Amino acid sequence: MKSKASSGKRSSLVRVNRLLPTLLVVVVLFVGLAILAPESERRWFVGFYALMSVLSFSLYGLDKRASVRGGWRTPEARLHLVELLGGWPGALLAQRVFRHKTRKTSFQVVFYLAVAANLVALGWLLFADVGPGWPLLSGLGEGLRDGL
Repeated sequence: MKSKASSGKRSSLVRVNRLLPTLLVVVVLFVGLAILAPESERRWFVGFYALMSVLSFSLYGLDKRASVRGGWRTPEARLHLVELLGGWPGALLAQRVFRHKTRKTSFQVVFYLAVAANLVALGWLLFADVGPGWPLLSGLGEGLRDGL
């Protein structure tokens, strides 16, 4: 007969294993921002994404609480707007932590479209004006142009 303590440890391990890929995505994004953002704007990029992620995580938590208690819900359009504006890392983490909004296919489709749109916009902001002031990126561009 299994004890409750061992099954509790097992469920904690399952929860941690479920969060690891999501945490990896979030860490890679923030490390990538820290590396790729121009030094003069690095704090702005990282700070903005962190702020929007905390806001998004909080909105998901409040919405989950309201869904359980039958209270006022956060409109999905508001969740998607915050995701689109850079809060998707926090939203992704919140979906896993709170097990919220993960089964609704239409919501997930819009969520991942918002993530893609945000990453395209971020890429444009980071790479649209690549020039001699960005030796790492301009070298990469030359390498791609020359066929590496």
